[in-house]
Amino acid sequence: MDQPIVITHVSAVSCLGTNLGEIASSLLTPPRIGAVQNFEFHSLPASQPCFPVRDFDPEAILGKKGLRTKDRATKLLLSALELGFKSQFESASDESRPGLSIGTAFGSVSSIGDFLSDAIVNGSHNVNPQAFANTVINSPTSNANIRYASRILSSTVSTSFNAGLDALAYAVMFLRQGHARCLIAGGLEEISYYACTGLAATGLLSPFGSLLPFSREAAGTLPGEGCAVFCVETEASAQERGATVIAEIAGIASCFDPKRGPLGYDPDGHGARHAMKQACVNAGIPPEEIGFVAASANGVAAADDMEALALSDLFPKIPIAAYKSKTGECMGASPCLSMACALADMKAGRISGLGSAYPLRRDVNLVFESIPVASKQYALVNAFSCDGYCGSIVLKNRT
Repeated sequence: MDQPIVITHVSAVSCLGTNLGEIASSLLTPPRIGAVQNFEFHSLPASQPCFPVRDFDPEAILGKKGLRTKDRATKLLLSALELGFKSQFESASDESRPGLSIGTAFGSVSSIGDFLSDAIVNGSHNVNPQAFANTVINSPTSNANIRYASRILSSTVSTSFNAGLDALAYAVMFLRQGHARCLIAGGLEEISYYACTGLAATGLLSPFGSLLPFSREAAGTLPGEGCAVFCVETEASAQERGATVIAEIAGIASCFDPKRGPLGYDPDGHGARHAMKQACVNAGIPPEEIGFVAASANGVAAADDMEALALSDLFPKIPIAAYKSKTGECMGASPCLSMACALADMKAGRISGLGSAYPLRRDVNLVFESIPVASKQYALVNAFSCDGYCGSIVLKNRT
């Protein structure tokens, strides 16, 4: 199936906002860093700087019915779908209602850990049996599938920090093979005690309250959370629905790099380089046609060095945006949140900068002060994980 796969709508629940307009405005403001320490059954040793979704009120979005037994991860996904796609689900027939392809690194890991903690603290006979349904990684997607009565696809993709990108790749493949004409795909992640503890144990977290991509002083990343989902469909489907096309997924590539270096990243960047190059090949364009790159850079020196090396080879003069400085490392949701940021910038005809300059570890064309984008047609979004997953998406501006 050769027809283009297009994006016709974007919805999010994030520290930057819920739609492209809000995200575009937030990208021009300083990072909104908060903190967490205490959770229901556990507490972190100290307050942890992070990028939480502020003022999140799922009841105001979804209503009270059925929310009591839903966990935060599920509420993030349901809210993003409700804000962006409620009318589309309700107006579609059973056969044409969009399916779901959602990526997450940890899914409802808080529910899994808290269910066991509850049993240990209060006794196995005193746990809420209704909470058991949340203790599987596909619980958010399954709850969304039930709420919106989708019959075409209900898929959860879990490939670590690249999960959101791979969920999009799976949706694109599904559409191109003719199994569906319209899907909702994206990624979600919540800030949890368990994720923070795991990131700290692996040495990825910064001991300071800042996240500085590609910085000479890079000391680690800060956790974030959120959900970003996209309506992806064949161009024929979009035309039949009368939907406005925002962008085209012109190329997409995903691979696994088995070589290990510091903190799990390949210092030579073979997988990162392959993913970026193959995404451009799939899009049918040379690398120099890319207007800007949305980097995966998250403030972890080994990760940023790997990506910088690959970028300097393939895109030596192309501007680099580092959106995680405004969202944090949202793990499985990061690729999709970065993609939403890239789309917001493409529509605004600019590349959002970090806001303040600092010395770089390597020579990359990092954007500190927002600039107009020279070429508005193509952008590349990267996602590189600490366990070898590498992926890139080429977006083609269509409006």
